[in-house]
Amino acid sequence: MDEILEIVLRYVEAGGPLAGILFTVVEAFFPILPLVAFVIINVATFGFFFGYLYSWAGNCIGSFLLFLLIRKVGGKKFEEKIKQSKYKSTLEKIKQKNITLMFFLYCFPFSPSFLISGTAALANMNTRRFLITLLPAKFVMMLSLAFIGENVSSFFENPLKSILYILLILLVNLLSKKLLFFLTD
Repeated sequence: MDEILEIVLRYVEAGGPLAGILFTVVEAFFPILPLVAFVIINVATFGFFFGYLYSWAGNCIGSFLLFLLIRKVGGKKFEEKIKQSKYKSTLEKIKQKNITLMFFLYCFPFSPSFLISGTAALANMNTRRFLITLLPAKFVMMLSLAFIGENVSSFFENPLKSILYILLILLVNLLSKKLLFFLTD
């Protein structure tokens, strides 16, 4: 396992920022890939700030490309995947364009980002609304993964850090709602 990690780290270092971004773009299309591991690798390779930034940019680009692809192609198969998902009722709420729910789901690293983007596309969500929800929510999610990646134990040992993270989620949600209201009126 250590050998594989060493190979991946060398690949990312050799590929530079583009490799770090591409990892997270590809993960948006293949949710079985370990996003947490890619963020940790980016933070280990590029440092906290740039590792976080490359992970955030790549995952946002990937989610947006997936949204556009599913919107363009549509998808009976994707509809079937939603119907069979254990998240069916939640995804139905997203189809009803529930922005707050979508924001919170995107904030948490282990929510089905692939299904959220696909559901928003199938619901024919306005592109601007999608991006206004996606970008700040992924900002929060990637920040939490980068914090965890930088020092896993301190995130759980220090309850203040967890409380500040929850407050950050609420603040970013409030700001994105204000921005959405401002841009759509």
